[in-house]
Amino acid sequence: MTSASSNGGAGTPDRPSDRGTRFPEVISLAPGTLARHRARLLEPSTAVRAHDGTWPLPTAYRADSLLLPVREAQTLLPEEPNDYNTALEGLGVELRPPDNGGWREHLSRLHPDLPVPVPLLTRGDTVTDRPPDPWAALVRLRRAFGSDARGAKIGLNHLVASASVTVEGAPVNHGGNVDGAPVNHGGGVGGDGRVALYTGSRNPVAMVGRPPVRRPAAELVGGRRPVIAVLDTGIGEHDWLTVGPLSADPVVEVSQDFQTALAAHEPAFGSPHPLASPDDQADEIQPLLGITDSHFGHGTFVTGLIHQMCPDARVLSLRVLQSDGFSTEGSVLFALDWLRRRVVDAIANGTPDELVDVVSLSLGFYPETAQPGEVAQVADAIERLTDLGVLVVAAAGNDATMRPFLPAAFGQDAAGTTGNPLLAAVGALNASGFTTAAFSNHGPWVWRWAPGNALISTVPKWEGSAFPGLGKLDGGGVGPRWRTAPDPDDLRTGFAVWAGTSFATPVVAGLVAESLATDPETGTSFDAERARRALKLTDLRLTDRGWR
Repeated sequence: MTSASSNGGAGTPDRPSDRGTRFPEVISLAPGTLARHRARLLEPSTAVRAHDGTWPLPTAYRADSLLLPVREAQTLLPEEPNDYNTALEGLGVELRPPDNGGWREHLSRLHPDLPVPVPLLTRGDTVTDRPPDPWAALVRLRRAFGSDARGAKIGLNHLVASASVTVEGAPVNHGGNVDGAPVNHGGGVGGDGRVALYTGSRNPVAMVGRPPVRRPAAELVGGRRPVIAVLDTGIGEHDWLTVGPLSADPVVEVSQDFQTALAAHEPAFGSPHPLASPDDQADEIQPLLGITDSHFGHGTFVTGLIHQMCPDARVLSLRVLQSDGFSTEGSVLFALDWLRRRVVDAIANGTPDELVDVVSLSLGFYPETAQPGEVAQVADAIERLTDLGVLVVAAAGNDATMRPFLPAAFGQDAAGTTGNPLLAAVGALNASGFTTAAFSNHGPWVWRWAPGNALISTVPKWEGSAFPGLGKLDGGGVGPRWRTAPDPDDLRTGFAVWAGTSFATPVVAGLVAESLATDPETGTSFDAERARRALKLTDLRLTDRGWR
């Protein structure tokens, strides 16, 4: 007979388990974060039910837009009736695209199935003191369209968060956050009522070792460098991470063309803070005070981990995250489609240096449904890449939950029965590699693991305005050196320790790149079969290290 555990986990025939009826996790974001990104929280207690009558799960989304496929957005003409706005009349709102030719020209360059944000506004003939709610509008549209495929293609423009741990807690968290622990597990542990879930929250460290050794591209077995696209906060200056044109064979490539296109894309769809520069930004939120932003250096840290794992790779850095660690689903979708177009053009034009082999995504969001397939916009965009032979590696999330974190939850499960086989979800281990990091998410899609706790990597050299808690002239007050406590925002060493599935992800992405670098066909072929071969070899490498 099976006995019930203290938390009701196993259950008995006469005492069924509660495992399938757990309380939904609560997403908590600071009011300042919501205001900066013009976002709102979906709270089940106050939200309308979904079109099928189910209660929505908590999520965060842009308060002023819905995602529509390009082909549908192009049919919305100013002052002309359409099915969408007819369905929304009862709410007093309408989908109103920007009334300029540049917006439509911009859409013409995107994949017709790519979802793009369309502004949701109050109708001119409506008198109300309440702003439009995209969730209520989405429910109304799905009810109106019923089984029509158009209803399934509409979605919220979710707020996307990085998957790193910060001193304030995980960017998207649940439960009672205390002093940086993503999940509070009650009292009596350690004397202060908390369980330590991670070590390392972007604290500076000194690196005394030598930089990774990089071979000339001509010496690689495949004849070219594997390229990993990193969608993150950008790249900062660092001695290890040279940035330059392809002719200079840099460690890091940036694309001002991408940033310019994204900066043009974002204002057209109402983004308050376009990302026109590829550079990692230090103090965007409170520049007058010089306070270091929570996710400054995140992209540089990720890039440094890839460089440590595979020095022979080249990183293509695309800045999509703000320095507070947030972006929107619409911006991430745009970046994925930009990469698709780059790969298609490289194959068509015979320019192998423009190919992208791997995409590393240290970001994601929790959808409003327990069925990720109902929020498949990002899954479709990734599938268009993997169909070309591009591998995608995504962070599992940092909230110690089994709730699907997208896009990682679209990865294939261990049995190989569901999910995208070329999308690898990555969970975090502790530094030893023998135990799971307490903060790491789990689920059937998480079966690749790598250290993500207390990792050391590169950060831009920077000294923030905060001072250590203690400071006195050394030598009995004579100096000249100061005696101080550690200064957490003095990053002039160029290295830091940090934690999160954000950083387990590039470790695996770097191993994938190493697998590609040893493949003789890397320079001569580019297809899904080569990608599957590289992922299989990577899984063997993970097993050899004891991480699987």
